[in-house]
Amino acid sequence: MTTPHSGPALDALNGLSVGDALGAQFFVPATAAAHFAARTVPPGPWPWTDDTEMACSVYSVQVERGAVDTFDLTHSFARRHDFDRGYGPAANRLLRLVREGGDARALAAELFDGQGSYGNGAAMRVAPLGALYYADPTKAIRPAAETALITHTHPQAVDGAIAVAVAAAFAVQVGRQTRMTPTTFLDRVRAHTPAGAVRDGLTEAIALLGEPDPAVAARVLGNGSRTSAADTVPYALWCAARRLTDYPAAIWEAIGAGGDMDTVAAVTGGVVAACTGSAGIPAAWLAAREPLPAWAFPEPESVPGGRGRAEMLVPRPQPVPDLRWSEEEWQRIRSGPQEIGPDRRWSVHTREGTVRVCRSERDPVWELTVVRGRDGWRPVSAVAEAVDGRWSLSNGGERDPALLVQVLRAAATGERP
Repeated sequence: MTTPHSGPALDALNGLSVGDALGAQFFVPATAAAHFAARTVPPGPWPWTDDTEMACSVYSVQVERGAVDTFDLTHSFARRHDFDRGYGPAANRLLRLVREGGDARALAAELFDGQGSYGNGAAMRVAPLGALYYADPTKAIRPAAETALITHTHPQAVDGAIAVAVAAAFAVQVGRQTRMTPTTFLDRVRAHTPAGAVRDGLTEAIALLGEPDPAVAARVLGNGSRTSAADTVPYALWCAARRLTDYPAAIWEAIGAGGDMDTVAAVTGGVVAACTGSAGIPAAWLAAREPLPAWAFPEPESVPGGRGRAEMLVPRPQPVPDLRWSEEEWQRIRSGPQEIGPDRRWSVHTREGTVRVCRSERDPVWELTVVRGRDGWRPVSAVAEAVDGRWSLSNGGERDPALLVQVLRAAATGERP
C-alpha cells in the first residue's frame, strides 16, 4: 500500500481477512485432515470470502469520509459484490436489486417473510469500524447498528454487529495497556449489547471461560452452523476473550469447532488483531492471504462530506432537474471538485444520498435526493432554501434552476461551464 493507512481499523481488517481466508481453507476435508491436528497451515494463496469483501467496504467508506455514510456503504456493497465470493442467496439477490435501483433497507426488511435476516453477515464485517471507537466504545453502537440495517434488519443481527464492534473497541484498549481479564472483557461487551439472544449467548460465554475444550463451549454457544448472529458471535467472542493477545491460538480455537469456520475466524480475528495490531498476525499468514483489493484503500478523507454545515432553515420543493450521471460522473461529484460554476463560487457535497449545493462557504441552498438505477444516477427530488439570508443574492440569479443544472454538470464533468 502506498497510501498512509495504519491504525486499529486496518489492524482489525487484516485480522478479519486472514481469519476469514484461513478458515475457508478448512472446508476442504483433505486440508482439514492434513493440517488441523498438527496446527499447520496449508500453502497459500488463501482466497478470502464475502466476509472480507464487505469488511473492505466498511473500511474504505470510513477512510474516505472520516465517518461512515450508510448510503455510500450500501452502494459500495452493491458495486463491489462478487457473486463468486460465497454470498448467501438472499444477499446475492438483495445486492443485485440494489444495483438495479432497489431500496436496500426495504429489500432487507422484506427478507424471510418480513422478519429480516438474523444472520451473521452484519457481525462478520464490522470489526474495522468498531476498532475506531476505542476511546469510547459506547460510540460504536449506533454506527454498528446503522451499518447492520443495510442488509440485516432483524434485531438479533443488529445486536450481533453491536457486540462485535464494541468488542473490537475494547480490544484496542487492552492492546494499549488497559488491563482486563477475559471475564471483564466479555462482561463489558455484554453490558453494551441490547437484551436478546446475542446477549444471552454472551452470558453463557462468560460462564464457560474456564472450559478448556472449545468443542464443549461450541456445543453450548453454537459454531455458526446455523449462520445466525446468536449462533456465531458468542463463540467467536469467547475465543477472542480467552486469547486476546495470541492471534494464532485464537484462530485455531475459532476454526476448531467446525461450523461456519471462515466467519467465526473472521469475527475472532478482527477483534484479536485490534488488540495485538497487525504485528500479532504471523507474517507467513499475512503473506498467504490473498492481497486485499486496491479499492479498499482510498486516500483518507478524499470525499468531502460537508460536515459542520447547518441544515436548511426552510426547504421548499423545487422542480427536479432532468439529469443522469454515469458511475464515473457520480464518483466525481462525490469527491469534488469544489469552487465550481460560472464564477467559481459554488461547492457541492454529498451526504447520505443527497447532493448539497452551497454558495461559496455558506450553508446548503439547493439539495437533491438521488437514486441509482439501471441507467445510472439521477435526482428524484429537489428543495431550495427559502430564507434569503442563506443566499448571496447579489443579483438574485442564484435561485435560477438553470444555474443549478450548470453547477451540477460542472461537478460531474470537472469542467467549468
